[in-house]
Amino acid sequence: MALSLAPSARPALWVSPGGDDSNPGTEEQPLRSIGRARDVVRTQNRDMADDITVFISGEHRLDRPLEFGPEDSGTNGFNIVYTAAPGEHPVITGGYRVVGWKLVDKGRNLWSAPSPEGLVNAYVLYVNGALGSRTRGRVLQVFTKNAPGGATTAPDAAAQWKNLADVVFQAPGIGSIWSEKSGSSPPFVENAFELLGMPGEWYFDRPAHLIYYTPRVGEEMESAEVVAPQAGALITGAGTRDHPLSGLIFKGLQFEYTGPPGPAYASPDGSASRAAPEAAVRFTGATGIQFLEDDFVHLGTPGLQLGPGVADGTVDGCAFGQVSWSAIRVVLSMGVRIADSRLTYVCTEHHGEAALSVERSRSVLIEHNQIDHYPDVAVSEDGGLPGEARLDSNIIAPPMVAYHGAQPPGAAHPAEGAGIPPAYRTLTEARFGALTIPRPPTRVAAEAEEGFAYVTWLPSCQDGGAPVLDYTVAASTGSVKVVPAEEFLARGYVVFGDLENGHGVTFAVSAENRIGSSRPSPPTANVTPAHKRKMKPPPAPAIVSVTSGASGATLRITPAGSDGGSPVVAYTVTMGPVGPRIVLEGLDVIHSDVAHPFTRTISDLTLQPGTPVAVTALNAAGEGPPLVVTLRK
Repeated sequence: MALSLAPSARPALWVSPGGDDSNPGTEEQPLRSIGRARDVVRTQNRDMADDITVFISGEHRLDRPLEFGPEDSGTNGFNIVYTAAPGEHPVITGGYRVVGWKLVDKGRNLWSAPSPEGLVNAYVLYVNGALGSRTRGRVLQVFTKNAPGGATTAPDAAAQWKNLADVVFQAPGIGSIWSEKSGSSPPFVENAFELLGMPGEWYFDRPAHLIYYTPRVGEEMESAEVVAPQAGALITGAGTRDHPLSGLIFKGLQFEYTGPPGPAYASPDGSASRAAPEAAVRFTGATGIQFLEDDFVHLGTPGLQLGPGVADGTVDGCAFGQVSWSAIRVVLSMGVRIADSRLTYVCTEHHGEAALSVERSRSVLIEHNQIDHYPDVAVSEDGGLPGEARLDSNIIAPPMVAYHGAQPPGAAHPAEGAGIPPAYRTLTEARFGALTIPRPPTRVAAEAEEGFAYVTWLPSCQDGGAPVLDYTVAASTGSVKVVPAEEFLARGYVVFGDLENGHGVTFAVSAENRIGSSRPSPPTANVTPAHKRKMKPPPAPAIVSVTSGASGATLRITPAGSDGGSPVVAYTVTMGPVGPRIVLEGLDVIHSDVAHPFTRTISDLTLQPGTPVAVTALNAAGEGPPLVVTLRK
């Protein structure tokens, strides 16, 4: 978004990639780097009588973060403003552009390009703004690689794999279910040259300095914009309690293309078990820091972190798009306002993260924002401090993978005037990548029954910019089942029938939008349909609570510790002796357990205090006994 800001008589410096850091920094003779402008400001900000403005144009690539300290603060109540030059939309990037693509294997539509000079390693790759996938599959014959102090054992075929030291081996994701839960399934292998060939997958051959890629539908490699991020952070600012960093404004800038620091962060299994890497932009020990009309896009790290120790920070009119982790984190801070902004396609690779996370902070105001295309949690609050966060007039679109047909916890029907105000309404129309095919689902799992199997998965937030229409479930037997996306999201599972008892089977799932179909997911572990002699209906839920409010009746259900020998796939809720009977299905039901109860709000359902509510669980054997509770006021 270009600004119409005009230069004034205030003190100003100008920065352009075509400038020279030995120049005086005027509009006619600009400086080349933002870092040099920061250094010049340090000679001008000791006794300020007005704001100092740094006008920036062009693209500025950073291999390491640009650092700010207390000596870079505004003084006498004035600000240092780093902003777009008139008519410009400057970019601060941590990515290397990959050019010179050539078709090297026509049969597999495999392309390669030389890695850019200076690119030491890469764990993410973007093509036309859409995130690619490192090669990934199941290890059908388990083997190990070198470990500190350990020996190497490998079958001959595996030992011949190219660049074995770069191959990453992973056990099934933490928190997975059904066929994946026991840990007996073969682990995943990632970043293996031999797995190339699926659309959207890539591989970095470090010794040969080559990047390989198989294009998706509509991607023309001769003209595609391909970027490999290397920098993990772009800007950091740090002050202390006695000497805080203060009075900095960043306006109309685009922060883009950061990458995680290593392979442990790069595998998109949706796990929340890994600690998040450093954010693309991070400030600690600071006051009065403002981000106005900035874009945070194509980030393999969290977007913006304020804290610990940030006071009176502002995020206004900003866009966050295509962010693998949380878009914004507020940590041990106070007086932060986040407003008039859009967070979209965020937490795309790490489903356990929240789009906007507030941790042990006070007086955080979150108002007039729109949060959409996130996997599970829109706003999380951790710490329970008084006045931690207040949400007002936001539009929070339903998550991609849960709560279908109901509301996520804490999200009410948007009031009139909610969401991004008219002055920033163009943010709702912004796109951060070309239309393409979806990413395949993750955490595909199966549970075998007699003559059939349940199959479930987590849809990806990366729908390619167009809604997913159908899912195709393919069994290793050759049978295929096509499931409309709405049907799957409503139930959370698929029944795959006509299976032969006693014969093992695996399942893989692909997603399709109007552009085309994704590659298949890695297959599930092997499951074997058979008669379950000890299967019976499930016990009653362990705990149920029901409350009623203006937005409807809210149920919180903690499953029992056992399921009767077959997964619980639904709950029935009966309100009163002759009241309505409601069936609750969905991914939140499928993925709940004793440690993870699920909460569902049923809109337009008003109950009177004292109303008995009976809840039963259902599995393949039938409906279990009810747990009856009384509606709380």
